Amino acid sequence: MEYGHWVEEQNRQISQLKTALNSHVIDMQLHILVDSCMNHYFDLFRLKANAAKVDVLYVVSGMWRTPAERFFLWMGGFRPSEVLKVLMPHFVLLTDQQLLDICNLKQSCQQSEDALSQGMEKLQKTLSDAVAAGQLCEGNFIPHVTMAMDNLEALVNFMNQADHLRQETLQQMSHILTVRQAAGGLLALGEYFQRLRALSSLWTNRPQEPELSCNRKIPIPNLRENHQHYSSICMGTKS
Repeated sequence: MEYGHWVEEQNRQISQLKTALNSHVIDMQLHILVDSCMNHYFDLFRLKANAAKVDVLYVVSGMWRTPAERFFLWMGGFRPSEVLKVLMPHFVLLTDQQLLDICNLKQSCQQSEDALSQGMEKLQKTLSDAVAAGQLCEGNFIPHVTMAMDNLEALVNFMNQADHLRQETLQQMSHILTVRQAAGGLLALGEYFQRLRALSSLWTNRPQEPELSCNRKIPIPNLRENHQHYSSICMGTKS
């Protein structure tokens, strides 16, 4: 199942959730819909894990998503703490205990995100140093880039850990909330991603301004004169 098919199924589930909430179905029916929506997200995480074994750079870069989705991307997916921030206004009739549990969950997410981000920064530095130190010999990079290729396996682990954090966050939220609150949260989350994809479509199809004429000259400042003027100012001389 490719991402496009996954999105189609998500749109169908969002429609079902909206209809169920508006028609005030019993909690048992809502529970079935909530489980289905949750499992659909878990399916996406499994698809990404399998795809990462083939090309982790492609998965982490988010090139398979729309531009607006990529703009908010964190390690190949949504940032759990930001999703909690987006969903909070949509939760109704929360008890004090629920508010405390959500606050603690958000803090835990941020700590895990910071740890993963720091690990990713170290991995990027390691890879950058390996690539910079490598040499090209007879069409093959040796020997440091070979080591960098081996280190890329760590990137798969980072992405899987990030998806595990996303899955754990969704599961914890479902435990904290009532089934009706969870349904409302999943509806709000799905509609949030729908709006991101709609924004991408509007941006891609926006009216384009005419390109600059090839004969039109764009003025370029005289960098040498500016440098001499700046130097004279720094030395206290009059330009």
